[in-house]
Amino acid sequence: MKKNIFSIGATVARATFACAAFVALSAHAAEQPNAALVAHGEYLARAGDCIACHTTQGGKPFAGGLKFDTPIGAIYSTNITPDANTGIGKWSYDDFARAVRQGVRPNGDTLYPAMPYPSYARLSDDDMKALYAYFMHGVGPVQAQNRPVDIPWPLSMRWPLGAWRVLFAPKVQAFDGSHYNDAIVARGAYLVQGLGHCGACHTPRARTMQELALTDLEGDDFLAGGGPID
Repeated sequence: MKKNIFSIGATVARATFACAAFVALSAHAAEQPNAALVAHGEYLARAGDCIACHTTQGGKPFAGGLKFDTPIGAIYSTNITPDANTGIGKWSYDDFARAVRQGVRPNGDTLYPAMPYPSYARLSDDDMKALYAYFMHGVGPVQAQNRPVDIPWPLSMRWPLGAWRVLFAPKVQAFDGSHYNDAIVARGAYLVQGLGHCGACHTPRARTMQELALTDLEGDDFLAGGGPID
């Protein structure tokens, strides 16, 4: 009888261990993204030229710190490497997508529109997931503290940015290329109006600094030449 009890106990222990091992391996597998997804995310990051704004001269890729002089003071690009303490390593996919497409940080603060989230609002969910996979698994983590803005109070307050975002930034919406007669032209429009954010530099802005047109459907101001920028 004792032998049977010990045998049953050993069987249960082996089964429990096997189950735990399977769960651990499954969780590890879930953490590993598809290599093709990461590669596509790298392609998209290059199309958006993310490295240009988020890397200082001679600095580590995507570690931030690049200075931008604005009419109200200087701001600095942020660390978007997957470092858990100083970068975006703790961000969920939803955190990442909301920041990129809506200009809202995980803590609820609105990003300065030097981050062209009004253009990125057109990015598809599939492209957002690829970008997230790349920045989490294809970029090396760099420990680099973000620099605070050099903007005097009260201009440094964030709540007016939230009001600006509500008034002038578009809602997240799927790109509609149906009015283009050619699939290649539609693809180009998606890149120009979205990831490429060409209008951020090449479209004139109103006194309140929003672009006068974000697409070719919004008027002749689109890509008609921007004002002086840093």
